[in-house]
Formats: sequence, structure tokens, C-alpha cells
Amino acid sequence: MVFNRFNISILIQILLIAITSLAFIWTIHREYMLITSTTLGLVWIGQILYLFFYINRIHRDLQRFIEAFKNQDTSLFFNISSSNKYYKGLYYNFNEIIKNFRLVRIEKEIEHHFFKATVEHVGSGLLAYDDQGDIRLINKAALNLLNLEWLNNISNLDTSYPDLSVTLKTIRADGQHFLKLQVGNEPKHISVRVSEIKLGDDRIRLLALQDISREIDKSEVEAWQKLIRVLTHEIMNTVSPINLLSGSLINIFEENGKKKPLAVIDDQSIENVLLGLHTILKRSSGLAKFIETYLNLTKIPEPSIAIFKVSHMLNLIRTLLKEDLRKAGIEFAISITPPNLTLAADEKLVEQVLINLIKNSVEALENVEKSSISVNAFKNEGSVCITVEDNGKGIPSEVLENIFVPFFTTKKNGSGIGLSISRQIMQLHNGTIKLKSEPGKGTVFSLEF
Repeated sequence: MVFNRFNISILIQILLIAITSLAFIWTIHREYMLITSTTLGLVWIGQILYLFFYINRIHRDLQRFIEAFKNQDTSLFFNISSSNKYYKGLYYNFNEIIKNFRLVRIEKEIEHHFFKATVEHVGSGLLAYDDQGDIRLINKAALNLLNLEWLNNISNLDTSYPDLSVTLKTIRADGQHFLKLQVGNEPKHISVRVSEIKLGDDRIRLLALQDISREIDKSEVEAWQKLIRVLTHEIMNTVSPINLLSGSLINIFEENGKKKPLAVIDDQSIENVLLGLHTILKRSSGLAKFIETYLNLTKIPEPSIAIFKVSHMLNLIRTLLKEDLRKAGIEFAISITPPNLTLAADEKLVEQVLINLIKNSVEALENVEKSSISVNAFKNEGSVCITVEDNGKGIPSEVLENIFVPFFTTKKNGSGIGLSISRQIMQLHNGTIKLKSEPGKGTVFSLEF
């Protein structure tokens, strides 16, 4: 509508200029119309100048409008009341666009302040940086956690924490990593989660930092309490009988604190003493074996990391356990996706974990009809996962809580360290071992590297 008026106005002015020019040409050859021709000439020049001014005004106002947008200037205002009817519609639309732009900008500023306030009040530390390492965002929680006043570039972290920037850059997106930092005089355990986002042409890495020292300390205390309970139970089961038996043996040779004469010590007494000593020897040997088992629990070697084919390891395990599985009548299946799946780990240690899990499944499948064990290896979002699943008796819920506690066992002749060692091996690989079990339906152990 506005531009239709503008076009009509231009067209009218062009027609008037054309009429005036024709009239000027018609009168210029008539001497008696000299004044008229002069007047028409001046009018013609005036019309041309007015048309130039008219068009230039539109150009000038458009230029002002575009410059205001380019500079995000929302203070520009076009006066409608003093404009002619051809400009009023155009200026009204200009003002409406600027007004809407101003409202959008205010909304964005409100959202920005809300986002900034939220980030500052979040309990977790947030840190974002671009491909050049320049910090795009960092909140107070992150600065307090790292004991820093300010941070401009991720590489500046190395001043207080050597090689920390390299460590943070190597953590894969959507992954979690655990760091132990010496912050001032206090060691801290920090959980780091990383995600990547695109902002225009920039790739931004967003780090969420969480101090889990308190949770780690609490977990360690609980783990020690469970371990001490188990150790106390095992040691007391050995020491209490030895203590009672030792008292009984002393009573054979003493009475009221005095040695009995040899004459009253008969063959039966000697046999009782020998039986008691053999019992003490047996119980003390069991305790020594228990302590040796505990020492083995603390002597897991550091992993020797190398890349190997998962199929090679699993086929070797199948060969080793083939006879045991056949005797137990267990159907054993292996699935690897993709078939050439590789793993960077200590093959011998991972093999030890899987053999332990499979043997546990074999025991759980005792007296189970159509028993089966399946081992599945696959990739899951950049991680390599291996699961061991059986359709056995399952694990009762009251046992699940303590299943990884050292020396805890429900087996008659079990040592109770197999699963604990397995978890330690996975931790040494920066991996996890998880358990899902339902009584009567089976058990699934999942290893994630």
C-alpha cells in the first residue's frame, strides 16, 4: 500500500514534469509568451529538484533505517505527524519494525540475564571454551572449585594444575571422567562431564565439574565398614573356636593353675590334646589362607594396555571352558557386533574377569533346565560393552547390595573375592561393571570400557 502511493506520487510528478516541459517548449518559440516560458522553465526546474529531493529523502530514510538495524540501534524514530500522507504509511511501518525489534532485544536481554543468573547459582561448576581454548563461559562454582579468580583460556589451567588442559581436551563428549586434583592444601575428587554444541561456525565444549570428594569419602567409609564386618566375621569364626579349644587343652594339663601329675594324664587325654592341636592347626591354616587371599586382592598388577580383537579373546575363553560347559549341559553362545570389534585393554586381565563371570553363571545354572549363557560384545556410543547373561536362579535383592564386597559370598566353598577383583580390574581400565538380576529369571553382568 505504501509503495503503491509512492509509485503513484512519482508517476504524477513525472507527468507534471512532462506537461511542464512540453508547455515550456511550446511557449519558448513565441516571443509574446516570454514571461510565461520563463515561468514554466522555473517551474520545470523546481519540479525536477523536488522529484530529486523526494526520491533522495526516501533513500536517505531507508539508509538511516538500515544503519539503525546494522548497529542494533532501537532509538531511531520517524515523525509521522509532520510527514505528508505518502510518507506516513512508510514511517509507521518503519517505527513498528523498530518497536518489534526493540521488544525482541529486550526479551533476549531478559533471557540472557536469566540464563546468566541461573548459571551463577548452579551448584555444579560450568566451563565452556571454543576450539582456540578461549573461555566462553565460566561460573563462580567452577572458579571456586579450581580455586581461581578468573580464567581466560583453558591452557592457563596448567599454571596451577600441570597438564590439566590436555586431560580436559581428551575427554570425549558425553563421557565422564574422574580427576584427583590438589587444590591448595586439599585433595579433591572431581567428576567431569563433557558435551559439545555448535554456535554458528564455532564448536563449543561445555564441561560440568562436580566435587564428589564428600561422596567418595562416604563411599570409602561404607566400603571399609562392610569389609571390616566381613573380616571380623571370618576372623572371629576362626579365633573363637581356637580360644575355646585352647582353654580346654590347658584344663587337661592344669588344675587350679597347677600342673597335673603325669600319672593322671592317660592315653585318652593325649588323644584329646592331639585332636585339639590338629583342629587348631586346621583353623589357623584356614585363617592364613584367608589372609593370603586378602593379600592377593591388593596385588592386582597395573594393566598393560594393547589393542586386540575381542573375537580372539572370547574364542579362547570358549576353548578353555568348553569341557566344563559340556559337562554342565549349558548352551554357550557368543555374539560380536561388528565381527572385527577391537578393544584397548589388558587382554589377560579382561579374560580373567570374563572367566570369573562365566564360572559364576555356571554355578547359578545348577539344576536349571535348558540352561544357557550368552556373551555379547558391541559398541555403545563410543564405548565397548561386553555382557554375560544367564537364565539361572538370579540373585536375591538382599544379597545384591553386598555382591562386590570383598570376602562376601553365599557359596559354601567360595572365597568372596572374585567379583571384587573383577570390579578393581574394570576400575583400573577406567571402566565399569554393572549387575542386573531378578530371582528366577537370570542375571546380566555388563562390562563397559
